[in-house]
Amino acid sequence: MKQGVLDISWGSILKVAMTVVFFYLLYQISEIMVLFVFALIISILFSPGIDFLKKFGLPRTIAVLLIYFLIFGLLSFFIYLAVPAFSMEMREFSRLIPEYFDKVSPVLEGIGMQAFESVEGFLDSLYESTEMIAANVFNVLAIIFGGVFTTLFVLTMAIFLSLEEDGIEKVIRLIFPEKEKNQALVVWRRAKRQVTNWFFVRILACIFVGITSYIAFYLFNVEYAFLFALMAGLFNFIPYIGPFVAGAIFFVVILLDSTWKAIFALIAFVIIQTIESSALSPILSSKSA
Repeated sequence: MKQGVLDISWGSILKVAMTVVFFYLLYQISEIMVLFVFALIISILFSPGIDFLKKFGLPRTIAVLLIYFLIFGLLSFFIYLAVPAFSMEMREFSRLIPEYFDKVSPVLEGIGMQAFESVEGFLDSLYESTEMIAANVFNVLAIIFGGVFTTLFVLTMAIFLSLEEDGIEKVIRLIFPEKEKNQALVVWRRAKRQVTNWFFVRILACIFVGITSYIAFYLFNVEYAFLFALMAGLFNFIPYIGPFVAGAIFFVVILLDSTWKAIFALIAFVIIQTIESSALSPILSSKSA
């Protein structure tokens, strides 16, 4: 009876070794690849604005720098305007924490949840948690400064990607075979267009939800209207879960002040979310498709 002989050539061993080395190197540079993906997404999102400015005869370099400056300048200006109102409402809310705490504790105990005996106990626990974080202060500082350098790296990489016109398409033409090149370009352009459209639809929807929520909260004389409206707009960027979390938070807080205010504010927020999800977003998506 003949026994099978396992014949492994040196070529097969070399291929296996090269595969292992390739995945090892890919693992080592995974963090850099993630940062590159973030930079790529930013450059994709800014590309429509750059193309728009180029229609007026601006050189691509000037268009890229102008778009980045305008977008981050407007973002900084919005933060400059929003921070004072946000800080003021946060300070007012922090003064009322003991009052809210006294109202919430009996409710939590009534449903079987263990609550702190007093706000002092809550603050002591918070202080202990802060001490635990401070024990690793060097790690915290490393994370903070690492975040700053990471942000600068991503923005720099995004600017360079934006400066190179059709850079990704050039790479696709270089690495893909001739038969698959056109299909890869079609897939890339479609993905680029869909990502850009989805992002801007979400941004416009968040602005709509934030503004209309502020108007509703202001009309119902809800305290911390700006804080809740800002929360509603930001959380709206996350579909389904974000609006639910935001609505639950401000409903509970407003409920401690007035039951009717909480109910009316929640109804208004549900109506706003319904308009956004069933009318505004579909219309914007169809227009940008």
